[in-house]
Amino acid sequence: MPKSPKIGIITSGISYLYTMEALEELNLNLPVLKLGFFYPLPDKKIKNFVKGLKKVLVVEELEPCLEKEVERLAKDSNSKLEIRGKDLLPVVGELKPEYVASAVAKVTGKKYKKLSVISYELSVKHLPRFCPGCPYHTVFAAIKKSAPEGTVFGGDIGCYMLGSVAPQSLYDYLLDMGSSIGIGHGIAKAAKQKAITFIGDSTFFHAGIPALLNTVFNKSNPIVIILDNGTTAMTGHQPHPGTSIRKEAEYKFEWEGRQENSATPERPICIEDIVAACGVKNLKVVDSFKPLEMEEAVKEFLPKEEVSVIIARGLCALFAKSL
Repeated sequence: MPKSPKIGIITSGISYLYTMEALEELNLNLPVLKLGFFYPLPDKKIKNFVKGLKKVLVVEELEPCLEKEVERLAKDSNSKLEIRGKDLLPVVGELKPEYVASAVAKVTGKKYKKLSVISYELSVKHLPRFCPGCPYHTVFAAIKKSAPEGTVFGGDIGCYMLGSVAPQSLYDYLLDMGSSIGIGHGIAKAAKQKAITFIGDSTFFHAGIPALLNTVFNKSNPIVIILDNGTTAMTGHQPHPGTSIRKEAEYKFEWEGRQENSATPERPICIEDIVAACGVKNLKVVDSFKPLEMEEAVKEFLPKEEVSVIIARGLCALFAKSL
């Protein structure tokens, strides 16, 4: 570390790893302040860090929340400090390592060429896709086949987000957790269009229940498809309220008997029971790997003037392999 550095970097979270990668690639030795938390802000630590600097680069994702706080604190400790951040880094989309390396290079005057940084500019390009054996393959194929033209499709947060890209290319909207049902309800009420919405089992427990209650209470008629793959697949197969926490061998046995519409001590919260308790009258459980079951359920529920729920049940292929 230089004895009297003139340029420093303030960052946190995954942005810190990108920062360290950039410094290594650019062969730079700069002081870096890594913040473990943003609120409450460690004011004294930041003031002490910027006190002797001429420039500071704030590396953070999306909105310049940390950058604004650094500007406020610098007025007292270093009023002449040049603060860089969102003038060099994006406020939307994913923060990539090469973006950070480019920003560091501009602040320090280093030349930067993309060499070792991994980016999407690969020799072979393809869009993200479902895993081989994923139960969503057949579900989306059945929906595309059975839904009439003019249907509005809504996505949610989970592996099934990939329904928005080729070859499915299905979603008309995709926003945040629980939004698929809520927005579908709004479309059904405001535009009088039939909406089919997708939400995963984990996301349903996390943020979908209030939206479903609102849809029932306010009497709209989307078809809600709950994709129950038995785990929180997108973020590492964590358990959720609808899964067992027993040892894997028992879990496999339990999964095979899940068609019962009741809770058990090993599976304390049953999605069907929750949906029924929300006041949903039109409810079916189908096998995700049997597209004809899905097609028949969709065709049955399309003319309904009340909300309908289809639970598509099929175990995540990667999770099943670990059992």
